[in-house]
Amino acid sequence: MVDPCFTPLLPYLQKPDGDTLWIADENLLAQVEHMRAHSQLRVISNRYDVWQGSCKAGLEAVFSDYDFSEFNDTSLDRVVYRVSKEKPVVHQVINQAWRILKPGGHLILSGAKNEGAKSFVDKASKLFGKKVNAQKLGNGYLGIICKHQAFDPDSCLDTKQYNQLRPVFEIAGREVFSKPGQFGWEKRDQGSALLIDTAVDYLQQRSLNPASILDLGCGYGYLTLRTADWPGIDTRWATDNNAAALATCAHNAREWGLSVEVIAGDAGAGIDRRFDLVLCNPPFHQGFQVESALTDKFLRNTRRLLQADGVALFVVNQFIGLEKRADHYFGQVEMIASDGQFKVLALNL
Repeated sequence: MVDPCFTPLLPYLQKPDGDTLWIADENLLAQVEHMRAHSQLRVISNRYDVWQGSCKAGLEAVFSDYDFSEFNDTSLDRVVYRVSKEKPVVHQVINQAWRILKPGGHLILSGAKNEGAKSFVDKASKLFGKKVNAQKLGNGYLGIICKHQAFDPDSCLDTKQYNQLRPVFEIAGREVFSKPGQFGWEKRDQGSALLIDTAVDYLQQRSLNPASILDLGCGYGYLTLRTADWPGIDTRWATDNNAAALATCAHNAREWGLSVEVIAGDAGAGIDRRFDLVLCNPPFHQGFQVESALTDKFLRNTRRLLQADGVALFVVNQFIGLEKRADHYFGQVEMIASDGQFKVLALNL
């Protein structure tokens, strides 16, 4: 299903007028896969699946944590952006669009009312030097913002130092680093904490000593870091679809002196080995639609990645009926913990 806030952007992408950069954030996979390649259209995405889909469609694409360093000042005619969920990310893109657009170039921006799209249009037009009124389209807004004012780094929107890793809390006296651009970047996730605490008890009670672990959807690497003192582990892998998460997880592993293979992948796709233990806090969060295709993708890949005698431990919101879908892929599905908000499931082949 096409995002209604993306539809107004299509004319600016299907027939680019000058050198155009499309900022393709999450939930745009179907759109990039059906986009016609054009010599004046380039794509930058922080989502590995969106980058793969862009390449498959023949588009010139970059996978990065919104690193615009390869784009020179005043080098583009148009930037097209369906706003992201997180404010620091949107501010990062608006600031960089201001820098890389030519005088008279345009930022085409859209988003939903409850995502602050109207406010983002107001902020961008102030930076760009001329007031623009956002066009209301259903439950969303569209802004066509022309650059009238030269870039001034001292006037940029607050990105909470988007590019900078910073310590956010400690585990057993050791710092954990994170940054904007990934889910739950500045907190210790309650579900992940329940998952890893449950995993310790589960493994001890069954005298299981996994030698290989996969952190599926690793984020900044919290689950992997919590296994630092587990005995007998000789292989740690971590994978995520998000560029910021991959960079942060790799940094944390280095800081902790852990050997971790950090792999870009869509729900474990592209990994060709099996693991004794798969730990997963999938992106099925309250307030977002739980799509059966995404659920099946995680479960299907987990089955493929799990040793015959291994176990996968998933944590999800209490309201998510993951058990019913997991029954299609696993011989045994058991709820082993719950705190009233989250539950932990053990999946065995």
